[in-house]
Amino acid sequence: MVPADQSRNEESRCRACVFTVDDAGESPTGQSFGRTDAGEVMGQEAIYAVFGDLHGRVLPAFRLAGAWAMEHKVRVDGILQVGDLGYFPDTSRLDKATARYAARDPLELGVQLVTEPTPEADTVFNAPDLPDSLWFTAGNHEDFEALESRQHGAGARATSFPVDAYLRVHCIGDGLVAVLPGNVRVGALWGVARQTRKDLPPRGWIRSKSAQALTYADFDVLLTHDRPANLELGGLGSEEIAQIIRSAQPSFAFFGHYRGAGSQVLGDFGRTQVYHPAGMELRRRNLYPEDGCMGILRWSRGEKQFEYVGGDWLMRFPRTQWRCW
Repeated sequence: MVPADQSRNEESRCRACVFTVDDAGESPTGQSFGRTDAGEVMGQEAIYAVFGDLHGRVLPAFRLAGAWAMEHKVRVDGILQVGDLGYFPDTSRLDKATARYAARDPLELGVQLVTEPTPEADTVFNAPDLPDSLWFTAGNHEDFEALESRQHGAGARATSFPVDAYLRVHCIGDGLVAVLPGNVRVGALWGVARQTRKDLPPRGWIRSKSAQALTYADFDVLLTHDRPANLELGGLGSEEIAQIIRSAQPSFAFFGHYRGAGSQVLGDFGRTQVYHPAGMELRRRNLYPEDGCMGILRWSRGEKQFEYVGGDWLMRFPRTQWRCW
């Protein structure tokens, strides 16, 4: 959990924040910012915020998505996330890398703010304009035993399953396709290619049978943690992911795992648009969300579009005040 002294220090800084929307859904000037059904906004059926690696920063991601929705006066139907959520509900089970980073930054343990009821999560989830849920695939920094225990508890027919106390954070099963609001079909592949890491638990690597299942599936969006292999990448990435894309031809594929700013990845992917959202560590200039860590997917009958949220807009949200973004 986040140390109490850290929480108090951030809470004192947060008291200086000015909320732009009150509990009644109005700005301080009295202008109504009521939520608009996605189907009534420019003919769109669904809007999703897409995030890169979060490493525990689940509540800040919800806050950012809610701030964007409020400013644009639309409903964001959900959040999609590309793995390394940092799902470690039990501190004693952290992997070495997560324990090392958490010693410097308690936000690495942010998943523990939602796996049990906490005042921080109560406050965030009671805010207006927030998406109802987040859906993610598993990366290589997760407690896989805890995830699989949750999955078994959800039943054999569940394609996604909640992993938090609030039933708002959902993992999509490995090699499965979940149908999300707006009838958006999202496939997920857990883990990374074996050549990219050598020191993982067995569940942290891509399973061929899961990749094969997606190769023959029908879906709109692919969430993976590793990237598709490409001749231009010098051996990096997963050929199995590339094969899924070439065969299934989803409209979009999103992946994480790699450093660098968010960008579109070009290659032999057919009609599929492939994007890498940057990881959100809230360390740009030591305070702000990284450029390209968040994008917006607009899904309608006539048009499907993804674009990154502007870096200047993200500079309005310092990490010290995430509780009241």
